[in-house]
Amino acid sequence: MNNRKRAIGALATVGTAAAALALSAGPALADPPSGEYRPLVGTGSDTTQYVLGALGDAILSGGNKVIGSYDAIGSAQIKTRATGGQFNRPNGSSNGLRALTASINPTGGYVWPFAGGVDITGQLDFARSSSGPSSQYEGTELTFIPFGKDAVSYAYSDFGSASVPSALSKAELAAIYRGDVTTYVDASGTTRAYAPLLPQTGSGTRQFFLQQIGVSEAQVAWIPSATVQENDGSQIDAIGEIVPFSVASWIAQNNSVVPNTIADNDVKIGANDHDFLGVIKAIRLGSLNPSFPISRLVYNVVQTSRLSGTSSADVLLQQTFAGAQSAVCQAGSVITAYGFGAIPNCGDTTTYKSGYVTA
Repeated sequence: MNNRKRAIGALATVGTAAAALALSAGPALADPPSGEYRPLVGTGSDTTQYVLGALGDAILSGGNKVIGSYDAIGSAQIKTRATGGQFNRPNGSSNGLRALTASINPTGGYVWPFAGGVDITGQLDFARSSSGPSSQYEGTELTFIPFGKDAVSYAYSDFGSASVPSALSKAELAAIYRGDVTTYVDASGTTRAYAPLLPQTGSGTRQFFLQQIGVSEAQVAWIPSATVQENDGSQIDAIGEIVPFSVASWIAQNNSVVPNTIADNDVKIGANDHDFLGVIKAIRLGSLNPSFPISRLVYNVVQTSRLSGTSSADVLLQQTFAGAQSAVCQAGSVITAYGFGAIPNCGDTTTYKSGYVTA
């Protein structure tokens, strides 16, 4: 795997009650070093773990790093506070939201993971999410704060003439994932079998992709071993395999600003044959194509009440995530360096709400 390059952010200063936040250059690490406990801690999405790691290196308060972002995979357990215990690492957007709810612990009865887990009250401040609020959880207790734009397409390994079609429509993808279409004719005229794959349960990319192509979880139950790690090109290594993949993640890997899992298997991103408009590519001139039809916002999720809190911890959270002048939104060059598109509503705290994620 390639080492991550330095994430360079424009210098910015954001006033807080205690100190100023500033952006500085620094190597994008994974989890904070063992024994280093940062004031704002989060887990969750695989898709945004690297950009949050880079922001964690760049955003400073009084010369100290503010964001402690823990990757979706790694050691089985993590420890996020000097006074807290170890707990199972949340993997994926949904699990990040569940863990945040358990950390807030609004009823005093939530544990992580649910059903026999441990008390993690106060151990997390935010969750990374590559999917927006779900109507399953009514309420406004959580606020999803957007900071960038991503797209999702299907990825496949390039086997030359044996490769899967490079431009599949939403309807074609839906038929493949339902199992209605099981074969394709390759460029040499040979009939080959599709082997659709899905990221692990709890993945925001999995959830978003299935929603976009109109396929339910029940309809993909037939897919064997549907548990590949999200955005891991090393697991796409056979003729006919396709899997949903974050376009921003592919760009970042292709640019070697994050560990590169796509090179060995020559993993490509498919285009989308969008109705009468013809083929629309997900990547244009090396960057995310803003016109690609399967696109999404990516978020940092916080407890809504903290956005109006006056404690030093709450003010720091607000100055870091909330509003166009927040430290995260002022780090646009870091965000785009990791493959994400800029958005006009970065830092919006009024639009995207959800109740606690409890299951």
